[in-house]
Amino acid sequence: MKPMSALPALPRLDAPDWFAHAGECIKSIGTEFFHCELIKLMEASIPSDAAWIIRYSGEAPPDVVYTRNVSEPALQTYVEQCSGVDPFSRRWRARREAGVFTLASLRDDSVEYLHYVRLFLPAAGVTDELGVFFPVTAHNCFSFFLEREHGRFTQAEVARARLMLPALQGFQRAHLGWLFNELRHTNAPETTGLINRPTLIQDRTGQAVYSNESWDEAVTRAPSIGQALATMSGGPAGQVELGELTLRCETLGGDFPLAPGGRMFVLERRSAEAADRRARLSNLLGIFTPRERDILDLVMQGRNSAEISRRLDIGVGTIKNCKMRIYRKAAVSTERALVNKLLPLYEAKLEERSVP
Repeated sequence: MKPMSALPALPRLDAPDWFAHAGECIKSIGTEFFHCELIKLMEASIPSDAAWIIRYSGEAPPDVVYTRNVSEPALQTYVEQCSGVDPFSRRWRARREAGVFTLASLRDDSVEYLHYVRLFLPAAGVTDELGVFFPVTAHNCFSFFLEREHGRFTQAEVARARLMLPALQGFQRAHLGWLFNELRHTNAPETTGLINRPTLIQDRTGQAVYSNESWDEAVTRAPSIGQALATMSGGPAGQVELGELTLRCETLGGDFPLAPGGRMFVLERRSAEAADRRARLSNLLGIFTPRERDILDLVMQGRNSAEISRRLDIGVGTIKNCKMRIYRKAAVSTERALVNKLLPLYEAKLEERSVP
């Protein structure tokens, strides 16, 4: 990536170049190029060094669908080591709402955030990220990210992104409307990619207007799905647990072209890997005393002995002795080795909090 020596003034939104980008975005509605053109419009509005498009989808890992000016090592680091602790993903999984957020605005004391900023930011060569989240559709969320190599995104830039968000959402709705309308006649390639899990769409009277093949197969194999569907019909949107499956219900807006005011039902399979990691974490923590677990949690958050002493109101000497017992039980000899060994298991805590 090329460094930005200085942050330029915000581009004018009435410049011919900006209108040219907006025109290309409108022309791409309903095509496979739409999201690429949409993020180009964002880049023409807010200076940045790199861009990503990521699709968040229930319990599935984040799916990187587009990057610009992102190195292969940065992409590999995100996919293999940081997607599970991505603070933007954590926020979406916990709240599932649209909006504009900077990385700095999501800062917390969790070990997941610390892991992300210490590992991903250096690999990507960036200092700040600006994320734009679109409304959830089919339990998917497309999120656009602009990255900056030097400095942080300013309040004026965040305000501009929020000002643009309704227009960007309007383009997104038009694009999805075009795609979903194609489902009346055929399975449009981009829509079937968006609806990549068993899905049923009902109109406002409860009549099915669309179901994909995986939904039909799932209902045939598990009659309990039909029973849960009947229980949820007419009630509020929400979810029902069905063993290894979760049936989620989403209320559709009045402008949803295939079923205005209808409902969308999506089946998700709980992650077996996540369940295994939760079990391993539970088993591991069982060897520690309650006091040792308290100290271990703070160590995994990056706290030093003095900070732990103030937080737990115990002496630094006691903490050091307790750490030595923790090291012996975990079969390590240093704090760095302890963090490296336990971090993959501690990521299970994130997933426990993110399950609605």
